[in-house]
Parts: sequence; C-alpha cells; structure tokens
Amino acid sequence: MSRLRLSGANLVCLSACETGITESQTTPDEFLGLPAAFHQAGAPAVSSTLWAVDDRVTMILMDRFYHFFRGADMSFPAALREAQLWLKDATSEAVAELVGTYRALPDCPETSALARKMFREFALAPLDHGSPFAHPYYWAAFAYSGATLHHDAR
Repeated sequence: MSRLRLSGANLVCLSACETGITESQTTPDEFLGLPAAFHQAGAPAVSSTLWAVDDRVTMILMDRFYHFFRGADMSFPAALREAQLWLKDATSEAVAELVGTYRALPDCPETSALARKMFREFALAPLDHGSPFAHPYYWAAFAYSGATLHHDAR
C-alpha cells in the first residue's frame, strides 16, 4: 500500500465482507485497516463493511448507492444513507422489481457470469413478505469514512 497513489480517486468502495474492521490486537496504539490504508494512499473517502455481508443484498445496496449518487446528485455519505434506508424499507415487490431489471441486462463482457448467476439465484429465492431486509444485519454493516465530497467534485 505504501506505493499506491490514489490522490486522483474520489471514493474507494470496499463492499466485501469485513473490509472496515480495524486490527487493534497486535498494534493497540494504531488503527490499521483497509480504510486507513486507502486514506493514507490518498483516497479522500472510503466505504467499507463492518461484518460479513450477504453478496446478493450487497449488490442491491451498491446499486442503490450509485443510483442515488449519480442519479440524485447526492454526496457519497448521503447516497449511502439513502441506499441503506431504501434497503431497510424496501418491500419484497420493490426488491423483485429491481432484481428483474438485473435479469434484463444484456449478456456482454461487462455483465460477469457470476453477476448473472447471482441475479438468477436471487430471482428464484422467495423473499419474506413485507420488508425482507429491514433487519440492521442487511444494511447497517456499510460504513463511510473520510471527506464529504460534493457531486461536482467527481
């Protein structure tokens, strides 16, 4: 990481499991973790996760995050919060509708085989009625650290 230069990046988005956990057992006087490393490399903002997250639900949350950031002209932290609120309050019908748009993606190199497989699996899995992802486990693991960049700073 010491040679990585990310001063031109606006956001590093780490959506895999436990990317925001900071190691404190071996070095209790320092905070060592991926977000800190990316900040040190010059990234002004980092989104990461604090526990193991469901891949399919993460896909939906990230979709909504970029939708709110790009489409609604929100800052990174505001877009993440809106995505979390959307997921928390989303009905099974709204989730199914969004997943339906994924299935309609063209079969091209940009749509990986893994992503297509996830879309199919998600579409086949029955969702609880009501708000299937209302529990904080599904949306509260996503954290934001760093500067608040406005849309025009992209």
